[in-house]
Amino acid sequence: MKIRNIAAKTAAVLGCSALLALVPAIAGDEAVAGEDLGAEISVGYDTDYIFRGANLGQDLLWSDVNVSTSLSDGLGLNIGAWYANPTDAGDDELDVYAGISTDLGGMSLDVGTTYYYFPGATGSNTLEVGAALGTSVGAFDVSAGLYHDIDTDNTYLELGVGTSVDLTDSVSLDIGATIGNNQDEVISGQADGLTALTITVGAPIGLSDNASLTPYVGINAGLDDNEGGGDEIFSGISLSVGF
Repeated sequence: MKIRNIAAKTAAVLGCSALLALVPAIAGDEAVAGEDLGAEISVGYDTDYIFRGANLGQDLLWSDVNVSTSLSDGLGLNIGAWYANPTDAGDDELDVYAGISTDLGGMSLDVGTTYYYFPGATGSNTLEVGAALGTSVGAFDVSAGLYHDIDTDNTYLELGVGTSVDLTDSVSLDIGATIGNNQDEVISGQADGLTALTITVGAPIGLSDNASLTPYVGINAGLDDNEGGGDEIFSGISLSVGF
């Protein structure tokens, strides 16, 4: 599953949906601009395309390419593109995103934008801006993100928590949960208010120093006026290779 938000794409601490392959973290204090240039390529399959509590289609095939670097001490840049093809319904989708991450001392801040392009749906393209804060509380990473779609004038708030436990030297157990609040009915007919509680359990498997395979399972439970859809169980698998 891929949850489209700046946090998941630009800072590891904000990847609160734990199944997500984490992008390179913010550069350390000794980093020099441009020296830690890195890239990651990911491909995956999801039984359901769950986006902010809404099911946008089944049998989702997706791929992602992103590049990250440090601009200065404590300031990181991440740029990438995500392409999706839900095979049973809906249009293909290309998301082009960019974000800047910085360390505020025990807390991270991400600010960025995503352009959602739908090749087969004229007039459906949108531009979103957002910001997210993340920190660690004991063994848990917690985050809060606020996202505004300029074209639809919709604002979305998402809170998340996640933790990870090493099972072996190459396998870990990642557990994450998110809950969102939607301002307007713009995603699959969702009502205003709370959208859904989404819980995921993943098991990243280290294949090498720079490659991992991550199977996962999750449940999406609608909240408030979205409870009528019932709970949905979904799963998937992804492969990520870093350079």
